[in-house]
Amino acid sequence: MGIFSRKNKQKEDRSMQYSYGGGYSITSYFGDGGPITEEEAMRIPTVVSALELITSSIASLPIYLYKEDRKGAVIKIPDNRVSLLNDEPNDLINGYNMKKRMVKDYLLYGASYIKIEKIRNEVTNFYPLPIKYISVTTYSQGYKKWATINYFYNNKTGTYEFTPDELIILTRDSEDGVTSSGILQNNSKLLRLALDEIEYSNGILKNGALPIGVLKATSRLSQKAIDNLRSSWENLYSGPKKAGKTIILEEGLDYNPISMKPSEMDLTNSKKNTVSEIARVFNIPESMLNSSANKYASNEQNNLYFLQYCVGPIISAIESALNKSLLLETEKEQGYYFRFDVSELLRTTEKEKIDATVSAVKGGLISLNEGRSRIDMPEIKDDFFMWGLGQIFYNPKTGKMTIPNMGETIDPNNPQPSAQKQNHSPTPSNLDPNKPPIENEQTSEDKDDSKIKDEPVDQ
Repeated sequence: MGIFSRKNKQKEDRSMQYSYGGGYSITSYFGDGGPITEEEAMRIPTVVSALELITSSIASLPIYLYKEDRKGAVIKIPDNRVSLLNDEPNDLINGYNMKKRMVKDYLLYGASYIKIEKIRNEVTNFYPLPIKYISVTTYSQGYKKWATINYFYNNKTGTYEFTPDELIILTRDSEDGVTSSGILQNNSKLLRLALDEIEYSNGILKNGALPIGVLKATSRLSQKAIDNLRSSWENLYSGPKKAGKTIILEEGLDYNPISMKPSEMDLTNSKKNTVSEIARVFNIPESMLNSSANKYASNEQNNLYFLQYCVGPIISAIESALNKSLLLETEKEQGYYFRFDVSELLRTTEKEKIDATVSAVKGGLISLNEGRSRIDMPEIKDDFFMWGLGQIFYNPKTGKMTIPNMGETIDPNNPQPSAQKQNHSPTPSNLDPNKPPIENEQTSEDKDDSKIKDEPVDQ
């Protein structure tokens, strides 16, 4: 049993109990600080846009099961697990929402947990576990570690305890494989700054007159007079509908502006910088969040950057988690693996798609019908590959080359001089690199003519 035996567990050291519930506290520049929760983060438009862009992009991609044999050939395997992941994980949720929630928890909290239900070795259902109700307890004995995952329900009056092999565990920058931290914890200061900028702007619009000046009285005012003055001022000049009104002061009052104007504080540029920083945190091209920041010449280049540097690492993490948790050991040895189909993310403009398809057809990489299917056109009856006669066909099995326009097959290691030109055209067998060229044969008439020419003529 090793470290998992009851005897060894008496010597274990409980290292940490990690809970994902609650927020993360940070002191902000404008406010007095406070915990950042998921609900507060979702009040920031840039965060909402970034999360929606990443989660919906990955959730819309199908997952397939593949097998690679010893020769390197890859085939797609029909499997019940693929249907559960893409279509119907359980009776209530669909595959799109499960993948979207998985990625959202991964980004905000750094981890995601999904319960696997099985009948023997057959997977029957997937149940995403709300991460707010997850608590992970890790144990260690020397360099060896193991853990239990607790799921609380009914206001923490009930608990389910799972071992890691019962779950799909997706973690971000994890040291132990079961716990991690996400954007809410690692980037709380930036998120708090963005929240305070929003609240400050809302306060300006709400108050209308702005906190950019003070009223001074020549004589001392009683508390009742101060309250009456404040109430009158708010009734006359507070609120966005009353902005821009001319201020009329009573005798003995003086208005002095203070340097708190939004333009002087450069609040607009501050917001732009915050948007840029949030885009860096999510590793999204800023042009996808702010159209004025586009620096790519085409939509394909923009999508390629998004796929390689933003979505790609998350997809790889999900694929690794699925391979670890859903594949049997025998399947891993036989070359099975899960993979996303990312072709949808590389969609181009219609012109770029047609140009790329025509180039592939002319280059002989795909057939005519394969090219037509790429641009959603029906197949034609006769399907062909377009190969030019000016090219040379090399057969790696025989090591021979076929020259179509000359109707010859040659061995590059033992080249022969070119045969004399024939009167008849090369037969199709001459063009097959797997068959030797047809030798020239004389007809019976040719043989008779040669005999007549060779016989002596009587004088």
